[in-house]
Amino acid sequence: MKAILTVPALLLATVAGAALAAEAPVIDFRYAPPDWQTCIGLPDDWQKTLVGKGGDLLYDFPGKVGGFATRIAADLAGGSTWVRQELVSPRIPVVRTFRHAGDVEIQEEAFALAPPAAPVARPSRTDVLIVRLMNQGKSDAKVAPVLVLKSTQPMGAAEDRTRAHIGGQTIVVCAQPFERADASANKLTLVFPEMTLPPGGRHVMAFAVSRGKPGDAAPITVAGAEESRRTCERYWQEFDLPYGHIEVPDRGVQALLDSSIRNIYQAREIKKGLPAFQVGPTCYRGLWVVDGSFLMEAVAYLGRTAEARAGIEYLLSFQREDGGFMLIDKHYKETGIVLWAVTRHAQLTGDREWLVTVWPRLERGWNYIRQLRKAASADPAAPSAGLIPVGFSDGGLSGPHAEYTNIYWTLAGMRAAVDAARWLGRQEQAAEWQRDYDDFYAAFRRAAARDMRKDAHGNPYLPISMTGFGGPTPQKAQWAFLHAVFPGKVFAADDDLVRGNMAMLSACEVEGLVLDTGWLKNGLWNYFGSFYAHAWLWTGRPEKAIETLYAFGNHASPLLAWREEHKPQGKGPGNVGDMPHNWASAELLRLVRHLLVLERGNELHLLEGLPASWVAPGSVTRLKDIETAFGPMSLDVAAAADGRSVRIRLTPPSRTPPAKIIMHLGAWAGRQGTLDLPTGGPVDRDVPLGPPSP
Repeated sequence: MKAILTVPALLLATVAGAALAAEAPVIDFRYAPPDWQTCIGLPDDWQKTLVGKGGDLLYDFPGKVGGFATRIAADLAGGSTWVRQELVSPRIPVVRTFRHAGDVEIQEEAFALAPPAAPVARPSRTDVLIVRLMNQGKSDAKVAPVLVLKSTQPMGAAEDRTRAHIGGQTIVVCAQPFERADASANKLTLVFPEMTLPPGGRHVMAFAVSRGKPGDAAPITVAGAEESRRTCERYWQEFDLPYGHIEVPDRGVQALLDSSIRNIYQAREIKKGLPAFQVGPTCYRGLWVVDGSFLMEAVAYLGRTAEARAGIEYLLSFQREDGGFMLIDKHYKETGIVLWAVTRHAQLTGDREWLVTVWPRLERGWNYIRQLRKAASADPAAPSAGLIPVGFSDGGLSGPHAEYTNIYWTLAGMRAAVDAARWLGRQEQAAEWQRDYDDFYAAFRRAAARDMRKDAHGNPYLPISMTGFGGPTPQKAQWAFLHAVFPGKVFAADDDLVRGNMAMLSACEVEGLVLDTGWLKNGLWNYFGSFYAHAWLWTGRPEKAIETLYAFGNHASPLLAWREEHKPQGKGPGNVGDMPHNWASAELLRLVRHLLVLERGNELHLLEGLPASWVAPGSVTRLKDIETAFGPMSLDVAAAADGRSVRIRLTPPSRTPPAKIIMHLGAWAGRQGTLDLPTGGPVDRDVPLGPPSP
């Protein structure tokens, strides 16, 4: 079996590597949320088991026991103090929690019992908790272990004192009998016999939590639990997830990339016979149109185009009779998002024939947008006349009110659909749709000119809310503006509106991210950082995009997942949204991919955002079979041991070769500029680092 680095070991390696390069950025989780939770469920699992920061198993969301209806935690009768928590590895969701009580160390491992085959279907699933007690002192230590069950459901203990039930669907099985069960309101404490641990002494306990059919709960032994732990590790090592397509020399970033892939598949479920790429395991357990579209783009990049296609088909199944897509009331932008998601997927797969089969759905969506514009223009004096009706912004602003998020994404979707019509050779339709788009865009620019304001620093910006709604902070809900910059490509990079809005957002940074953009007042919407970084990259500021990548990464938990929103360090425990939040997972994958390879029209651009620290002597940055609009491509950037050059090995896309392949130099190369690379075959060349020779 291969040796496995724990996350703390990965961190130490990252910090050690950073010392080799002055001021190299590092992932050290300096901005982690004060509380977190980690998913230990299996791929496509119906049971989304979470482990809290304290090691407690969390079930039955939502509920009134700390947000869940059921919590199960091991401890000692006198209590204990939390020390740390870690994953076995980024690819293996076995959660280790360490606490101590005096000289006694408590080490817990929580994991899902691996099935003989996946995906996992109902009716039963089992989680295992192994508890190891170790006396690290120089004298005897008396301990009285307990297992605390908290639930709003009825609970009770079996007569044999090895089992307890929670409601009708959960059985807790103990490897050794408990002495008694103490019941109180919404709480059942299983108290085990007191024992004496001599210096260096150890004691191991094991518990199984079976969910589903009560009769499926099998007895458990410590030896059996330890073997299940090893089986779990093998299961995750062998399960076919799309690792290896993006490899970077920064171990902290790589750990986040691998964990992001795993978390996406843990959150996914099979619905209507199709994979539903879901955002999270609790409040966002379901399809969200914009989140899901980016999730499907991310997995397509990693070669899982068939899975992404199935996810797109699932998304299309929600089209309404009027042609629109609107899973959230007055979230009119969802039709534009679907236009973009479908056409982007068709481009990544190069599949015109498939796009033709779904084209009538896009035409119905386009006609729905026309109807929206008519509805918005019923009152010519209304702020949104000629645009989109009063709607819901999301991402920090409720409503309904006259606002721009629905407009930004409708523009982005229409633009993508026009390009797709040309790609299919439907020139008359493309010309007609272009006229619609131009008219809509002109109406937007007139409204934008009317609604422009200045922030406290004198930066001109366009608020999300139109004239007359009130005065939310300038940065509030600007997520859709950033999406209009990229991937929407609605604006030119030097557009004054873009310059002003980006300057306004930059003036609001805290901990490298933009403060107060979402639902949490004075909070940080973590993966908004990716939207922000993408806009900097697209508008020619790759160094700012790299800085934001590391700020985004450092707001993850040490167990390599993100909460949607939480407060800056020292500003309180408030948070909003799910965790793990897998739009964040998708955003990390997308951002690293785009920093290394990015389509710009009919050109393919390489290494625009390659961090200088990734070309340390002997380092390798690798992309393998990454999907692009021109076909899959591979790229190796291998730094020489003497640090004087890098070896570039490129297998360019061949399905539809780009007009140009442009490699960007920059801080990583020690000089600015670009190099044109051949488009017609493999490239293998050395690039010297540092200023060019005289």
